Amino acid sequence: MSEELKEFDLAEFMPEGQRNLFRNCRVRAPQSSMGALQFKSPPIGGNRNNVDILISKPNLNGNLTFVIGPGSAKIEIHTAGHIFANIRTWRPSTLRIGEGVTINSARMVMDLADVKIGENGLWSDEILLQSNDQHGIIDLETMDVVNAHRRKIEIGKHVWIGRRTTIMPDVRIGPGGILGAGSILTTDMPAKTIFGGIPAKKIKDNVSWCRSPMGPNEMEEGILSELKSGV
Repeated sequence: MSEELKEFDLAEFMPEGQRNLFRNCRVRAPQSSMGALQFKSPPIGGNRNNVDILISKPNLNGNLTFVIGPGSAKIEIHTAGHIFANIRTWRPSTLRIGEGVTINSARMVMDLADVKIGENGLWSDEILLQSNDQHGIIDLETMDVVNAHRRKIEIGKHVWIGRRTTIMPDVRIGPGGILGAGSILTTDMPAKTIFGGIPAKKIKDNVSWCRSPMGPNEMEEGILSELKSGV
């Protein structure tokens, strides 16, 4: 039987002088996963409204630090780990991390954006996911802000993200892909490809990966068969 989810008022985890900024903000998680979670708020004004954080798995293995800035957020974490990440929210944003994802270390900047991470992904160390620009770019002829729109990032199932990579806004990584170490991704990656470099470009087609260098396990064999057949 799965462990029951408990609901907590997010304001309870914040410094006393900031609690009044949090309105209708909650954390839902099994009690056994709460020890892996930390909650912080930057020392700036602005209401945090309708922040909803869901941790669905018990006994979460790792550490998740949520830094909650002004705005709303909907965050769903459906993996039990191993997962170590710093997740920062600004302006209305959403994040969903699927089952079986492991992350050694990542910083995810969620700013007026929607981010979806598919199941069974493998993330290495020192990864930056930058979902928006965070500062305005001004057209000096019109004085308009040209980058004020909502952004998105979608990462498919069974994707391997290499060490010290940066994933920029408005990109999609197809299922089974591999992003090489040290890369900066600014364009879409088709399924079953390796990309690498600055900016990242295609290196090889019709490939995927497994966690062990000795070959795939039974679960991975099923995933690879699906990728091979184009499912």
